[in-house]
Amino acid sequence: PRALFDTPFDYESFAARDGLIGHGGVVVFDDTVDMARQARFAMEFCAIESCGKCTPCRIGSTRGVETLDRVIAGRDVERNLAIVEDLCHTMKFGSLCALGGFTPYPVMSALTHFPDDFRRAPAREAAE
Repeated sequence: PRALFDTPFDYESFAARDGLIGHGGVVVFDDTVDMARQARFAMEFCAIESCGKCTPCRIGSTRGVETLDRVIAGRDVERNLAIVEDLCHTMKFGSLCALGGFTPYPVMSALTHFPDDFRRAPAREAAE
């Protein structure tokens, strides 16, 4: 979001805002991108790439995709968003590697900074 444009590009500044730099890449979207679908993409990537060793990553990312699909479809949105937040917390603090531990960051960032993208699903589906 615009309010964070002036954030210095360093690990400490991002960490202070509950963010991370990761591999040092920056992804930029215009305002037409649906951040709910981008959050789903992050979970799906993790589900596909997971080695399967730890439960938070293996099961959390799979359930994350399923739950975000329900949110995007407009089904019981608030309840499912609470589940996504719980899954993200479990993955962030319970995964054995960075894949599972870092996947929640873009998901929670999207939820925090673009909440309307998660709550307008029925209108979006009707328009498509």
